[in-house]
Amino acid sequence: MHKLMTLITIFFLTSCTDHIIDSTTSKITLAFQDKQDLKPKHLNHFIPKGYTIIRTGGKLNKVKAYLNTDDIYDYAVLLSNGTQHNAYADATRVTLTIFEGQKDGTFKLKSQTGNLTYAFIYTSVEKQLTVLNTNVITLKHQSMRHDYQLKFKYQADYDNYMLIGSDYNNYGNAMHIGVGKVTTNFIYGIRKSTIDYMKMTYSNKDLYPISMVNNDNVYDLISD
Repeated sequence: MHKLMTLITIFFLTSCTDHIIDSTTSKITLAFQDKQDLKPKHLNHFIPKGYTIIRTGGKLNKVKAYLNTDDIYDYAVLLSNGTQHNAYADATRVTLTIFEGQKDGTFKLKSQTGNLTYAFIYTSVEKQLTVLNTNVITLKHQSMRHDYQLKFKYQADYDNYMLIGSDYNNYGNAMHIGVGKVTTNFIYGIRKSTIDYMKMTYSNKDLYPISMVNNDNVYDLISD
């Protein structure tokens, strides 16, 4: 009886909030309510209360494509809990989120990044989210001194969306010190850099799941 009451309490708490705490990382993640019984066909029905799709350059950061291997349309969207009228300056959470399409026309949350608030607001990029070659999700960031692009792709071996590549451009300081580019291919474990001098480094070929990319580690992942 005690175990049953505990399970009921946990279910109630996680069902009445738009956030849950990941027990393995202690990070806040989105908690999408299960609305499969309603069978809505529009993506907006699956976005949690308090969140909106980020608009940059007059365009929504929402891409519809065949992102996995089942030939059913999926969506990649960039979500914020801030508001557009002040350029999302009040946002405390920004996340790239993948919704996979189901055979019945509904969508289910598959994967999402950690919090990317620092990187993906206050930007001059016309459109931050695109899809290349039908299924490579690219996410762009630009600031005064640098820009970068993250590349994610569904990998069947992991049954998840993984960070497969990145391009980091450093504009340097006022004296042009530090100017250069770092390009990383995580699949082959190769990193090429032109900052200071031309060099190539090698790393292990373990891919990082999309959920591991966040404010705290994005620069460590894509640059030296």
